[in-house]
Amino acid sequence: MRQSYFSYEFDVPSPFQFIKTGKCEAVSSIQPHGPQKNNEFELMIGSEGTLSLQFRKNTCTVSPGKFLIFPPSLSDPKPSPPVRPKGAKETYCSYYWMCFSCSAASFFTGPYDSSRKTKPGAIFLPPHGSLLHPHKALLLMRQLQDCVRSGYDAHYLNYMATLILCEISNQHRFQLSREKNDIVNGREQLYNDIIDYVNSFINEDLKVTNIARHFGYNDKYLSRYFKKISGVSLKHYILSQKIERANFLLTDTNLTVGDISDSLGFSDYHNFIRAYKSITSMTPSEYRNIYARRIVEHD
Repeated sequence: MRQSYFSYEFDVPSPFQFIKTGKCEAVSSIQPHGPQKNNEFELMIGSEGTLSLQFRKNTCTVSPGKFLIFPPSLSDPKPSPPVRPKGAKETYCSYYWMCFSCSAASFFTGPYDSSRKTKPGAIFLPPHGSLLHPHKALLLMRQLQDCVRSGYDAHYLNYMATLILCEISNQHRFQLSREKNDIVNGREQLYNDIIDYVNSFINEDLKVTNIARHFGYNDKYLSRYFKKISGVSLKHYILSQKIERANFLLTDTNLTVGDISDSLGFSDYHNFIRAYKSITSMTPSEYRNIYARRIVEHD
């Protein structure tokens, strides 16, 4: 996956330095924050709509499931206003952002290759890419906001920022690995197809029998096959993905628990509550109250 002509290499024997974070809901023609200082990076993760930006003569976009990392203003060592991205197209968008710095950051030409030798403690990130599990990254961003609002100390916030960037780095690495292994045997391909099918229809009343029928297999055989590869039953995987999606909706939207239950294909509200508690050991309302402090900007 050759998404960019350079990548970032971050040497992190100690955590990244967290600077600030937020969620922006705006028309993307509005100029976003952009790196504010010469050592400051900015991460953006799309949540809704498409953010179109003009940055250093290049046009780039952020949409749901995608991320961007803007570099510091390194082009001019003299004191000057930082080079900042500008809105390129007037469309509504929503995205999470985080500014951070790293004392040992460098660039290398070409996209990240998993065969590239890395220094111990170093992580690699492209300037933009896709996330295998975007809701995981968004949930971490949401939790970071809650920690800021709750007054957590800088040490904790630095490690939280590091966790987010490591999550994105690993998701990108897994994405590269999947694309590199496009030519796989049928056994692995079926497993990947099941994962993609579940992700595509996560909002429906998914059942193992429906999935087995779709792929032309006996449901008991497909369940055994899936568990042999993944270590968890297909039924449990479906449920865990629904709960992960529910966690995102609980923290990122004002939908009622009943609305979330309906949107995820549960037969009724009480079934959703029981399923949620079986995975998280708490109710949806309890989870929502844990991360109740959002940092939202409206332009």
